[in-house]
Amino acid sequence: MARMQLSQMSQLSGTPSPGTPSPGPPTQQGWTAEPVAGPPPGPGGRRSFGNLGRGFGRRDIDFGDSDSIEGAIAGVAMGAAAGLIGRAIKKRVEQAMADRIVPAMTAAAASREPVLREQIAVAEKHPDICACLNDQVVFLAGGSRVVPMPNLQTLTLAQADGIVAQLRG
Repeated sequence: MARMQLSQMSQLSGTPSPGTPSPGPPTQQGWTAEPVAGPPPGPGGRRSFGNLGRGFGRRDIDFGDSDSIEGAIAGVAMGAAAGLIGRAIKKRVEQAMADRIVPAMTAAAASREPVLREQIAVAEKHPDICACLNDQVVFLAGGSRVVPMPNLQTLTLAQADGIVAQLRG
């Protein structure tokens, strides 16, 4: 699990972490994806296209007499204004993401990386150690002894060596 989390963190940051396998080719979605067998998505196995093909027109916004030139001009002006407002909102949200959220997530991932690396080292050195999350105990594969599960976020390699010695003894 620690390796998977570490590789996910490196994918988010865009830098490959040493010792983790490189990801395969990116999966494709939408029209470029491979065909999937089975019924098409949607209620009752039918595809649902919603308003596809209807377009945006007189049925959707009513400016009074839609056949007049004033109504058409009002419709174009309202559409342009909505587009400008939408782009301004999008720009502010993207700026907030770049300024606040991405640096905070990067800092959190950087602080979590040493813990994950320590967990990987413990798992590599002691591949026969197992944990039961329901009972909160640690045991050796094939063994009959258990010890209470330590906090895995603060577990060091030396502490893991001590636990394994206690379980084997």
